[in-house]
Amino acid sequence: MIEMSSSAHKDQLLSSLMSTVDSSVQAGNRSKEAATRFELGRYLFHLERGNDAFEQLRRAAEILQQDGLAGPAAQALLGCGHALTTESRQEESLPMFDQAIGQFVRCQDKAGELEASAAKLEALADLKCWSDSVLSGAIITRTEGTDNARLLTLRLVAFRYRTQARLAAGDLTGSLDPARQAAKVASQLGGPLQEAASRLVLAHNLRMLKDMQLASEEYEKVLALVRDLPGARDLEREALEGLGAATDD
Repeated sequence: MIEMSSSAHKDQLLSSLMSTVDSSVQAGNRSKEAATRFELGRYLFHLERGNDAFEQLRRAAEILQQDGLAGPAAQALLGCGHALTTESRQEESLPMFDQAIGQFVRCQDKAGELEASAAKLEALADLKCWSDSVLSGAIITRTEGTDNARLLTLRLVAFRYRTQARLAAGDLTGSLDPARQAAKVASQLGGPLQEAASRLVLAHNLRMLKDMQLASEEYEKVLALVRDLPGARDLEREALEGLGAATDD
């Protein structure tokens, strides 16, 4: 009965939002149409209907841009990008994130600009495209010295991207500093899974560089972090295998 009630509530809310969109279009009320499409898009995103969410957010962004409302337009465009990535449409998400960055710059919303920049980096990482060192560098520079959890999360995205970019270029030595920085930021955030994943990358890099002592130390840190931690079985297995290989060598 609870599931039926919840489903009925979702259907009712969707119907109400769609009805409001239709009435706003008919009345020529652009501001209300944009606001309702934005709310509808976010709700569809919450329901994991990324393609439908994108269509609503895209139209909201168009109206807001035409009306010169850079801040709300930026948020709608950022939502467009996120909606596309949930449907594995990362390539199409890139221009959405670029437009969002542009709108955030226009309204001088530096936090929003960083948010959209990090989102673009994540989409590029999904595509295994490691060419945007400028964007990762800008995030790293502008989040230097922060203790804000959200900004630290964006900083972590940038360091992870830079680590993988260096590895993809065959620069094992160059990958060490961003890998260490990623582990440091993850530790600041206080999430053991994030820190363990970052330290595991660092440990693998050190082992590939034949620094078995430091690699072993990092593998042991990973094991300490994931011990009895739910959802960490794969990390624990990789760390144990890595530690065994480092010890054997």
